[in-house]
Amino acid sequence: MAHSIELIFDAETDATITSQWDALTAAGLPSQGRTRSESNRPHVTLIAADSIDGSVDRDLATLTDLPGMEVNIGAMLLFRGRRATAARLVVPSSELCDLHAHVFELSRGHISGEPLPHIQPGAWTPHVTLARRLADDQIGYALTTLGFAPEIFTATVTGLRRWNSDTREEFYLL
Repeated sequence: MAHSIELIFDAETDATITSQWDALTAAGLPSQGRTRSESNRPHVTLIAADSIDGSVDRDLATLTDLPGMEVNIGAMLLFRGRRATAARLVVPSSELCDLHAHVFELSRGHISGEPLPHIQPGAWTPHVTLARRLADDQIGYALTTLGFAPEIFTATVTGLRRWNSDTREEFYLL
């Protein structure tokens, strides 16, 4: 499992995304809402790697202007592999891409191995995951359940957290 550094949102955004998780669950579909953990909440992954040392927290704590940043949550996305992942796009503004690149650089010396390829600047697609492991025959039903064109809305970033998947701990940095 990967360790990660993530943006977290205000309560209103959490409620909006959680309601979409709940709709998928109620429809009998895979959903991030099925994850049974107190740390399960909507987020945008900035960095993911096999391991991220906790010493990164000191460097990330310098991002004091991050809380209050606004991002636009946009259209539905599907990432395809053996199974599909349904997500909401987080519109990649220049401010968000600059933040991502900065966090990537701050994290570089604290990561064991290479960061996952899809998370590197220029290859990163900011998103909030709604469901993983959708079978081909579930994709249309999931999109219908959520609506093909959910309303775009503005979310407020309230902070940054680091997730350690080995210990199943979250560390709020801002």
